[in-house]
Amino acid sequence: MAGVLRSLSFWILIQVVSLVLAQDGTQFVHYNFSKADLHRDGMATIDDGLLHLTNNTNRSTGHAFHKIPMNFTRSSPSSLSFSTEFVFAMFPLQGDGQGLAFVVSPSLDLRYSGAATSYLGIFNRTNDNKTENHILAVELDTNPSSEAIEDSYNHVGIDINSIVSVESSNASYFSDTDKKNISLPLASGKSILVWIDYDDLEKLLNVTLAPAPTKPTSPLLSRSIKPSVPLLSKFINVSEIFSETMFVGFSGSTGTVKSDQYILAWSFKKGGQAESLDLSKVLDAPNPPPPPSGSNDSNMKLILVATIPSIAFLMMLGGIFYLYKRRKYSEVLEQWEQDYIPQRYSFKNLYKATKGFKENQLLGAGGNFKAEEVKMLLKIGMLCSQSNPENRPSMRLIVQYLEGNVIVPDISYDTSGFGMPNISNETVTQQPETSSSANFSFEDVTVLFGGR
Repeated sequence: MAGVLRSLSFWILIQVVSLVLAQDGTQFVHYNFSKADLHRDGMATIDDGLLHLTNNTNRSTGHAFHKIPMNFTRSSPSSLSFSTEFVFAMFPLQGDGQGLAFVVSPSLDLRYSGAATSYLGIFNRTNDNKTENHILAVELDTNPSSEAIEDSYNHVGIDINSIVSVESSNASYFSDTDKKNISLPLASGKSILVWIDYDDLEKLLNVTLAPAPTKPTSPLLSRSIKPSVPLLSKFINVSEIFSETMFVGFSGSTGTVKSDQYILAWSFKKGGQAESLDLSKVLDAPNPPPPPSGSNDSNMKLILVATIPSIAFLMMLGGIFYLYKRRKYSEVLEQWEQDYIPQRYSFKNLYKATKGFKENQLLGAGGNFKAEEVKMLLKIGMLCSQSNPENRPSMRLIVQYLEGNVIVPDISYDTSGFGMPNISNETVTQQPETSSSANFSFEDVTVLFGGR
């Protein structure tokens, strides 16, 4: 009987000590925030036991702090140490100045930060980077200030009195299986675990992340899946930052685009290791809301309105260019030419070969010619230039002359009918027979006029 009384007394003592510690605010665990004694402002609400920091409001903030202050005076070697872990979920975010943060602040009321110009709902342009802020924050930001970390949209940072992080990194977790860091999208809508531990003896702050596993049906403590290597480690002396009493909690903000940020479970302890969360008790993150009805159709219409005129304009330019090129090289073929197309050069080919019929690019320029061929061409030219059209040869006959199938007739001054002036019948030019040029008599030279 005495043993039973001693056991009962010990159990009652443990419960009393736990109650005192809980009332003192040095440690607590929340799985259902409906039962938590929190100071909330801005957008922060409690929805079905979940702490909902931000909702469908643009450029606004939400705060939720544990109401009981923590005493951070140096009363013992570990009096400034603290540990916390929590599970959060964020729906996809866009725009500037959005995200959530775990905050240690001397004040419960952070509404002075100003919704329109706030950084994570903590700082603004007037109070940023001021030592009198006495604020330590760990931010989980999907689009940080460019001053904090450039070209990063998945950002974890340690902030001291300023939005500009003293230590930061892209969100990831160390895989003990793969022995490497794996990227971790913050705004995926999935549950993510965060551990924040400060050791006052070493003056070291560690921040560790990991994806929360699918909700187990049996107890599963968070410490069993905590990565062995933290994402961020920073030597900090919090005694230079904290006031004697501080409040712990969360801050969230939205920018130009609406977003939802949830805290699903939270454990905290001052002066030691926080109680490990039982992941089987953590409430599920809500499903991301569906996109507004017709938004996809509107986006498609906008894309079509923007692209169709551009495509039509490019097609019109292509058509104009095609017609220009076609007209530039166009030629009219007579019936007789159809039979000799394989043996002829097109105007386009000649145009390209002579580079636009430039004088220095003319075909055969500067070469030697056979006198008989030149003489034949002159005769044909003279035949085609007779004053009487009936005496001129047909195009088919000319082709036969050129192919050598019919001999070009001799031309007589008396019978030619060229209407030439009265000139002598003497030889016009003479060259040695070794030359490639021929001797031309009167019958080979004429003044061409009155032709076609």
